[in-house]
Amino acid sequence: MPNLADETTRYRLRVAGLLRAAANDLKRDEVNAAADLGLTLTEYRLLLAGQADLSWELIDRAAKVWPLNERDLLPVRDDAPLGVLIVDVAESAASSRTLRRGGVDYYEYRDTAMSRLATFRPEYIRMLAVVDDDDPANSTVQWNDGHLLYQFTFFVGPVNYYYKSGDRAFCVPMETGDSVWGVPYAPHSFTARDRSQDAYILALTYGGQLVGDSQRELSALGVHAAGSIGLPTGQSSNATGAVLRDLLRARLLTVAEVAASTGLARARVSDLCAGAASPDPAERALLAAATGVSERDLMPRDTRVADGVRIKRRATARQWTLPAAGAAAYRICPLAGDPLHPDTTAAQITVLGEAPDPDLLRTYQHTYFYVLDGAAALLRWEAAGVGHSRLVRPGDSGYAKPGVGLSFGAADGLVRILLLRIGCAVTAEVRYALSGFTDEHLRRYLCEDRQWYRPAGRSANET
Repeated sequence: MPNLADETTRYRLRVAGLLRAAANDLKRDEVNAAADLGLTLTEYRLLLAGQADLSWELIDRAAKVWPLNERDLLPVRDDAPLGVLIVDVAESAASSRTLRRGGVDYYEYRDTAMSRLATFRPEYIRMLAVVDDDDPANSTVQWNDGHLLYQFTFFVGPVNYYYKSGDRAFCVPMETGDSVWGVPYAPHSFTARDRSQDAYILALTYGGQLVGDSQRELSALGVHAAGSIGLPTGQSSNATGAVLRDLLRARLLTVAEVAASTGLARARVSDLCAGAASPDPAERALLAAATGVSERDLMPRDTRVADGVRIKRRATARQWTLPAAGAAAYRICPLAGDPLHPDTTAAQITVLGEAPDPDLLRTYQHTYFYVLDGAAALLRWEAAGVGHSRLVRPGDSGYAKPGVGLSFGAADGLVRILLLRIGCAVTAEVRYALSGFTDEHLRRYLCEDRQWYRPAGRSANET
């Protein structure tokens, strides 16, 4: 069990790091920062040392006298200090609640593993309504109004999946192992098809980068700005042209200037910007050089969504083993996803034997897992150089931080586990930037511990 006193100390130090970083960015030394915040120098230094709590009154004052938001001084709380957070089946069952729709019991909900560190909001949902047809207009079916979060859904048992796109409604009969990925705000519903069989879904909703700072910033900018910022998806010439036009505006470039710097005909650049044509590889390289970006920044995100969803049938999924050479540890069955979210990975993994090296499942993504069925599995993980282990059983679920190595072992038969990985606030741009940091820079980035200059001065040969 993590030491709560240690957690409090670590949280205070991260608060201190944010306060120090904000003052540094605003070019306030300790004397000036303390005066701005209405503190004595001693009080301010206690905060920087992690020996005092940052009050709401002080946060409010900082947001008034400095150009920052209150949440800029509030660290994310770490509820997985050992790298992994587990919710066992008993804890999940204890959260059970029945939601009624249309005057009848419609779903049983149960919470599964969630962390403050990730945007996962995963739920076990058992279907209480039963139908005897596949008609989306069946009066038994109670539709929702859609929700913000993306939803990856894994089906167990005979479940009907209903969804709407525009004025059209669909019903797709699903079986165990089928999955679907859906976009935000699409109305949908689920029912069972057989009273004699258990029918439930694992509704693994997540916000990705739609929530958090991006949502708050766009909320302040307003509907018009948010609508104008959006970019089309797909690989059409229209989508490619929209990305190019957007970039030229951002770079203060004209068609004439781009034509002159690339050697392309002005009419050709105009056609590319208008979406009348798409650049070939050689043209894309020239445009990237002329605009000072990488070639990937000129390419719109692809999507293969049809009517707002991607459906994947387990029966037709290509499977493989991991690792490919030597004794296989897992059989991998890929599940629904979309190129729009390249940092999202969904798979059903079948554990084939003893727990392998945890490095095999280490990733930069946030990881959620749910033990579907089979025997108990030995979960091993490694975080910050320390190893841990515990048994997980069907109905147990867990969350693992990015960078934590995981492994599952099954000594008494096969175990099937649902795995969902999602990206985090650490975008590709941030990851590339981190690669240039020294260890000292990285420690300061995570928790600033000093003023940006030394009042006594520093010469070139001092470390």
